[in-house]
Amino acid sequence: MRETLRDAGWGALVTVGLSFVPFSSLVGGAVAANRHGGGYASGLWLGLLAGVGATVPLLALFLPALYLAGALGFGIAPSSPAYGLFLALVFAFFLAYTVGLSAVGGLGGTWAARHTAWNLDPSRWL
Repeated sequence: MRETLRDAGWGALVTVGLSFVPFSSLVGGAVAANRHGGGYASGLWLGLLAGVGATVPLLALFLPALYLAGALGFGIAPSSPAYGLFLALVFAFFLAYTVGLSAVGGLGGTWAARHTAWNLDPSRWL
């Protein structure tokens, strides 16, 4: 269990570190699954865990920026009655995007571990 959480943490760290790059969740999920090894179900599970782990810090960065953009007149103003619904929809999309792509990346990382000589372990990069 400890190894699973550690590998998912590495995947979340890679996702957050590359968050300025589109589809960084794919890379984070692939790193988590490639580090851990195992089957495709394990890779999917590790990708999901890495995506959930990356969602918390990414939302901590994204929500204040969203509030500021609304206060400056871009998008829905925070004083609008529909602002709560807007935030709920943004959160649902953000969660599906981050966790979903990370799970797909987990499948890709498992495939890479089984069919290539690639080693996506970020601890050897440091």
